[in-house]
Amino acid sequence: MKDDAGLVATALAGGPETFGPIIARYQDAVFGVALARLRNFDDAEDIAQEVFIEAFEHLGRLENPCRLGAWLRSITIHRCIDHLRRRREVIDVEEIAEQVGGTSTPHTELERQELRGQVMAAIGRLSKTQRETTTLFYINGYSQEEIARIQEVPIGTVKRRLHDAREKLKEEMMDVVEEVLKAGAPKEDFGKQVFEILSRYGRPPAPWTQWEEVRAKLREIGTDGIEGFIKALESPHSPTRAFATVMLNASGQSDEVVEELLKKSLADPNKKVRRVAVGAILGIIDHEENRRGKLIPCLLPLLRDRCKRLRSYVAGYLRHIPDYPKYVPLDCVARALVAENDPSVRATMIGLMRAVFDAQDADKHET
Repeated sequence: MKDDAGLVATALAGGPETFGPIIARYQDAVFGVALARLRNFDDAEDIAQEVFIEAFEHLGRLENPCRLGAWLRSITIHRCIDHLRRRREVIDVEEIAEQVGGTSTPHTELERQELRGQVMAAIGRLSKTQRETTTLFYINGYSQEEIARIQEVPIGTVKRRLHDAREKLKEEMMDVVEEVLKAGAPKEDFGKQVFEILSRYGRPPAPWTQWEEVRAKLREIGTDGIEGFIKALESPHSPTRAFATVMLNASGQSDEVVEELLKKSLADPNKKVRRVAVGAILGIIDHEENRRGKLIPCLLPLLRDRCKRLRSYVAGYLRHIPDYPKYVPLDCVARALVAENDPSVRATMIGLMRAVFDAQDADKHET
């Protein structure tokens, strides 16, 4: 069995499929840490998937591969904090059983939810560190040594936390806690679910010909693959949306379909997706003059984008590429300039405004 450093080295050298062993080793630990903080099985599984996606994307940033477990725990804690901030109302664990009692689920599901609520209420009476340690210990039988390594604490601390937790929980409750935690852990298909998400996009591969292989496959599939693009662009995973946006121009779809999907990406909530959408549109209109008048106006709202770098990027392109400024309404630039507070972006906007003036003057002389 490889140690953590070996798993990391293999994953960095390969693709998404080589990340699977990391998921297999730590999926219960990540889920357990999330469950200890969120006290909700469904939310904990969602967070666990997010954590492994983020870990896959940033694995190269892990300076000490031997800290893989502790690193995953840190990511999990931060994602849990973000999740709790997004929730307008956090439900106390004591309320879970009452809420379940008012649902219309089948009897067996009702019993399961009630039991979960009782266990979460019991665990909720522990301190945060005791709760996490207990969850890790019982969810999949992580040893005290493994827990100490993940939490980066002495093994004596782990033993003390488990002892104190057992003292606070009633003896007859311990068997129920172990049973419920093990039953609620991610099942065997969890790794496959994450792998499917990871496989929807790729990091820049080497050599460059691998990109060409992807493009060739997309062209071969052609219009039959449009539903896949639509699904990818609706994914909650922003790198999936970004990769789908990048590949739209090689998808074999009609011009009209590509344009409509790129317009959707221009309004994406993620700035990286919007950025690659701009690049994709510029790639189209750089080579097809008859589409400039139709597509350049789609970029204009980004002159007031919330991302400073994106505002500067769009303004710079519209300013410097010949023939682009004549498709830019002067009042649009003026409004963006008035709203701009960043000095460097304002300078770029002023340059764009001058280019628009020059384009209008040129048109007057031609007529």
